[in-house]
Amino acid sequence: MSYDGIVTRKVVNELREKLLGGKIQKISQPSKNDIVFNIYSMGKNYKLLLSANNNEARINLTNIKYENPDVPPNFCMVLRKHINQGKLIDISQKGLDRVVIFSISSIDEMGFDTSKKLIIEIMGKYSNIILVDENYKIIDAIKRVNSQMSSVREIFPSLKYEFIEDEKEDITKDDFKLDIKTLDQRLSDEQVPYKIFHQNYTGFSPTVGKELVFRAGIDERINWGLVSEDEKRNLDKLLKKLAEDIRNNNLSSFVYKDNIKIKDFHSINFTHLAFDKEENDTMSESIEKFFTTNKTHDRLNQKKSDLNKKINSSIKSVDKKVKILRSNLDKKDSIDKFKKRGDLLAANVYKINKGDNEVELLDYYNNNQETVISIDPLKTPWENVEANYSRSKKLKASYDYAKKDLPKQNELLAYLEQTKDFINRSNSIDDLSDIREELVDMKIIKKKGKNKKKSSKKSKPYHYITNNTSDIYVGKNSKQNDYITLKLANKDDYWFHIKDLPGSHVVLRNDNINEDDIKIAAYLAAINSSVARGSKVDIDYTQKKNVNKSKGAKPGMVYYTDFNTITIDTSLDLKDYYKEIK
Repeated sequence: MSYDGIVTRKVVNELREKLLGGKIQKISQPSKNDIVFNIYSMGKNYKLLLSANNNEARINLTNIKYENPDVPPNFCMVLRKHINQGKLIDISQKGLDRVVIFSISSIDEMGFDTSKKLIIEIMGKYSNIILVDENYKIIDAIKRVNSQMSSVREIFPSLKYEFIEDEKEDITKDDFKLDIKTLDQRLSDEQVPYKIFHQNYTGFSPTVGKELVFRAGIDERINWGLVSEDEKRNLDKLLKKLAEDIRNNNLSSFVYKDNIKIKDFHSINFTHLAFDKEENDTMSESIEKFFTTNKTHDRLNQKKSDLNKKINSSIKSVDKKVKILRSNLDKKDSIDKFKKRGDLLAANVYKINKGDNEVELLDYYNNNQETVISIDPLKTPWENVEANYSRSKKLKASYDYAKKDLPKQNELLAYLEQTKDFINRSNSIDDLSDIREELVDMKIIKKKGKNKKKSSKKSKPYHYITNNTSDIYVGKNSKQNDYITLKLANKDDYWFHIKDLPGSHVVLRNDNINEDDIKIAAYLAAINSSVARGSKVDIDYTQKKNVNKSKGAKPGMVYYTDFNTITIDTSLDLKDYYKEIK
């Protein structure tokens, strides 16, 4: 990711153009380190994201609808108190650093005009959002930093805010003098050429250095001592041209991608990257595409991790219980064994003396064969009899319970494994929220907070249409599996599911379908399952009238009869044969 000072400059210029003079109408904090402003400016509504997430720190305009917590976090309440309904009178950048200052005019509780500054520092894990007054006295921060957390500076209410300074040069300053010729006198021959930029100039990411070195025709494998004088002059011209482009806002908005995901973004045309390039109208659009299309989204992965911890704990607990129940079923023969021993001891109690370790008697259950039974010398004869009867009764009770409870626990285990599969395949916060609500309803995980309301926004099953105009529905969670199978599907529609493994229910409408439709529905059942891509898997399919649900069964748990099986190769790509309906 290349959210450096040059990208920050491009973003600031765009925000100045669109938001200066705008009014902050709403402030929300959808997650721990994210702030969203709704701003009305020049007749339009904008949504501004300010993120201090370690791996996703950024500022950009967004169209994403974020889900907010029922109770706003403290920092959100502080912002609402001090700058809600405030006017953006300036948006500036500290030099070419990744620090942006929003100057906001507002009215305090007494009706007086006040000036506040919101400072956003985009610094990886040290990123922060800090509210200060006009004298840079800290009001609060989204991340408070004490002396134990940082030896550089503290970020705490009432302290004086101080910018972090360094000795790097800002190439956009009018008095900039550290050109390549001057810098050359400081560098050792062992210096790696592309590193000189982010080590000596503010706002440069390593990727920008690599691009300048590439454009100058310098071999990336050599050290500075082998760079020719002509190449140094070319590098100097490129650096000065870049400084001029930044000062004149002659920057663009690109994303760089392969056939899987967006790999990078920047305001500079990177010619050294072997990726496809796409130019967007704004830098915010490029930034948004990068973070929404990559699978490394912090919030999504964190929610997946949290749910997986809970589901794995439940799986471990149920699995342990299943093993105990199976062990109790395996002790069926011992029930009769101890019952017979009790009977034999009762019939021969006159032969037993307290203190005996064993007794020899005739086994009338086995043709009166002589047998020896061990007994407890500390117990009386009748206590030994009762001990065997008691053991038999306990084993019988455990066996009867296991016989009744094991099917329930096996079903619960299958449900948990199925839910885990849905969690791992989810690609949106809404999908995970639905799964969490389902687990709360099933009393598998605890409800968050006493007054936590269920989300009004529900995710919908996937809906696809084939080239033959046939409708296919795919469940995203267990309740959706039940919905599309038991309510949405007609009795003659076709139902698909991966054989003997967790996966989504798939319903194919039985309206003028052909063999290709069946293959596509089976393919969707295969790729929406717990198997890895690239495998050949068996998919069972039958008409919906052959699919049933037992009374009291867990969500998504059904049984089916009269089915066919088709083998699908999940390494195939059949996307040209169907499309998703949003």
